[in-house]
Amino acid sequence: MQSKNVYIKIALPIAIDQLFTYQLKSYQNESNLIGRRALVSFANRSLTGVIVDYDGNPSSDYVIKEVTELIDDEPIFDASVIKLCSWIAEYYMASLGETLKAALPQGMSPKTIIKANILPHIENDAFEAFFKNSPKRKELFDVLKNQNKAVSVGTLQKKLRTASVSQFLTKLEEFGLIEFKEVETKRVKAKKMKTVRFESQYFSDDEKYLELLKQAEKKSPQRLKLLEMLYEMSQSGIGKVLYKELLNYFSAPTINSLKKLNVISIELEEVDRNDFNKPVNSLARTNEFELKLTDEQAIATNAIVSAMNKEEFKTFLLHGVTGSGKTLVYIQTIHECLKKGKTALLLVPEISLTPQLIDRFEKVFSGEIAVIHSRMSDGDRYDAWRKARSNRARIVIGARSAIFAPLQNLGLIIVDEEHEASYKQESPNPRYNARDTAIVRASFESAVVVLGSATPSFESYYNAQIKRYELLQILSRADGAKMPQVKAIDTISAGKSGQILGTFSKEMLDQIISRIEKHEGIILFQNRRGFASFLECPDCAEVPTCKNCSVTLVYHKTSNQLRCHYCGYTAKAHRFCVRCGYPNMSEVGTGTQRIEDELNEFLLSNEIDASIERMDLDTTKLKGSHRAMLERFSEGRTDILLGTQMVAKGIDFERVTLVGVVNADIQLFLPDFRAGERTLQLLLQVSGRAGRSSSKSGEVLIQTAHPNNPAIIHALEDDYIGFYHKEIIYRKNALYPPYSRFCMIEFTSEDDNQLTTAVKHFIFGFPRSEKYIVLGPVLPTISKIRGRYRRLIIIKDIKEFDQNGNHIRSAIKKAVENYNKKKFAKVKFTVDIDTYQNV
Repeated sequence: MQSKNVYIKIALPIAIDQLFTYQLKSYQNESNLIGRRALVSFANRSLTGVIVDYDGNPSSDYVIKEVTELIDDEPIFDASVIKLCSWIAEYYMASLGETLKAALPQGMSPKTIIKANILPHIENDAFEAFFKNSPKRKELFDVLKNQNKAVSVGTLQKKLRTASVSQFLTKLEEFGLIEFKEVETKRVKAKKMKTVRFESQYFSDDEKYLELLKQAEKKSPQRLKLLEMLYEMSQSGIGKVLYKELLNYFSAPTINSLKKLNVISIELEEVDRNDFNKPVNSLARTNEFELKLTDEQAIATNAIVSAMNKEEFKTFLLHGVTGSGKTLVYIQTIHECLKKGKTALLLVPEISLTPQLIDRFEKVFSGEIAVIHSRMSDGDRYDAWRKARSNRARIVIGARSAIFAPLQNLGLIIVDEEHEASYKQESPNPRYNARDTAIVRASFESAVVVLGSATPSFESYYNAQIKRYELLQILSRADGAKMPQVKAIDTISAGKSGQILGTFSKEMLDQIISRIEKHEGIILFQNRRGFASFLECPDCAEVPTCKNCSVTLVYHKTSNQLRCHYCGYTAKAHRFCVRCGYPNMSEVGTGTQRIEDELNEFLLSNEIDASIERMDLDTTKLKGSHRAMLERFSEGRTDILLGTQMVAKGIDFERVTLVGVVNADIQLFLPDFRAGERTLQLLLQVSGRAGRSSSKSGEVLIQTAHPNNPAIIHALEDDYIGFYHKEIIYRKNALYPPYSRFCMIEFTSEDDNQLTTAVKHFIFGFPRSEKYIVLGPVLPTISKIRGRYRRLIIIKDIKEFDQNGNHIRSAIKKAVENYNKKKFAKVKFTVDIDTYQNV
């Protein structure tokens, strides 16, 4: 085949919305380049991009660089994924390169990072003077000096617990104390391990096997035991085992002796890392595919299967009360999808929902599932991605990024708990919503989408009301279980009558004791982690705040730390006031850690033996910690599961008969038009954990200082629909979603003055139109994060005039063009379409 120079267009993972032309010299096979990755030189650094097109008419105005390396032997992106990423890039105003990068598991592409390395130096007078007025500079230098190798900027920031060290590093470089170097990180690759295969004639021929046993009996008792083990495995249908596993029981010479006899073969093979991480104990009670559907479940299942049979795009909203068996509908429809030779994708909003859900699906679809989420290692995610791409897994279960799963012949996408805000990516680009993206992907691939929730987002329920989606409802619990009894406890009245002990009402404590005595499960919900919201000096009102962000530091008692939940900055918690010296700082507010301490102290003082486990971000950092906690709670080894949103959904245990909401008001008065909706959703979701068995009734106690708030009232009545119809009128009058799309443009800078000037300049250049309303610049509630000041511009894009958002995106692009005519070097900005962020 004749070789020639080929010019290609590459999407690079940078915030520049354009493609870049490179050339492949003397290339022989032009047909399979689209969708492959290429390593290229760009602005004096190496970047990995994706080939998305050919350039048949390259410009002659500049020298076209050559591709450094073609990374893949074949395309890893097919046309459908590239099309999806192109839509995401266009709608959410990101670059195609950034979006394609987000579609791959981390670690797949080679990348370079900047590391700092200390240089030989003389510690003279000039050296001392350089550090005299900058303790931070000296601290940074000392960290570098104590390292035996070059250190990345990110590592230095973690060690110094600060948001940025760039300015200090620059000074050290200028003084000649350090140098920077570019280091390429290792790419994640398939894992290879030694395997022992024993599908040989000796294990299928009894005479030959007995002869082997006789020889082994005479020469080696260990060999005899090994042969017996392999024979038992072969009879169970197992034809190979890891060499490493056998070494746990037998010596290498014993194993190798069978290889010399040609009884086994030892080979280096690719293995799936996830096969080694499978849990021993399952959280699934039964094979749910064998359960009989209720009439409501059957109607919903038949409607979805009927749409799949037509092989046309359609969106369903499955509104089923908590405990109604939506998961059983998912299982039945996925089973039908696989029967048709198609694949299925199940999205869940966060990792805390996956352990029990995965076990329930594994019980039905053993070996067919790949799991993808952010808590997995790079290698585990890579193997799951490869399993889906090779069609060895026909079902993918995962969080937000699983929407990019390389499934072929996709027939069904299910978005569980579709109302969850965590489906929206806040940072970095692309800032996509996985729920909405699922609908677009299904439309591209003629698949069916099911959005499932007991408390649908108002946007989705509105779309069902106007017939854009088909509404399916399951209004009764499965298996004859009844909805729990829900009661509000007015903490103001209870406090006045002496019925409050610390954080708890006496009524809630009495019910906790009662359930412990019956050995029934209790879930306590408090949507704030840490011990106290903050520390405050009773004398001078000093409150420790983050040095990088305009927020108070949260007090964590166990580690005796003050911690910023925005930038990660930590400081030691002092009992005395650093401002006035007052000896005893007050603990203000209540987090999960404080509740745990209070409850333990109360139970101990009443001589009640009970086990409490806290489930929040602080206690679930280790791999497998979620599952371990749920296993202990499921088995009754834990009496009380206390946590944040992690305990509010995805937990389905029959032993749970009491749910206590410690403070229902935390989200109620946030500066967010969705505050009432989110409060109602949380309360209904966490209430739904109770009474999921017909044999045990459930009870929910909600502590609130605002029992007459509409969100609280409708939560007590389990009345999502009634709250929706009241709230939607307010949304329409105020032009809030679903009647508009909210777009937020965030400007940040370390220079507050230049920031103010830049934002005014941007507003001045924004095109005027009656199709949208521009609000701002707005000073946000948290005006500084990670050392950078913030300003916001909020845009209400009225959907009646701009259904697909084309007009507002065009206006934003025009404003950006006008803005870029004047350089604001110290100011950065981001665009967030359909934002979910609080102002």
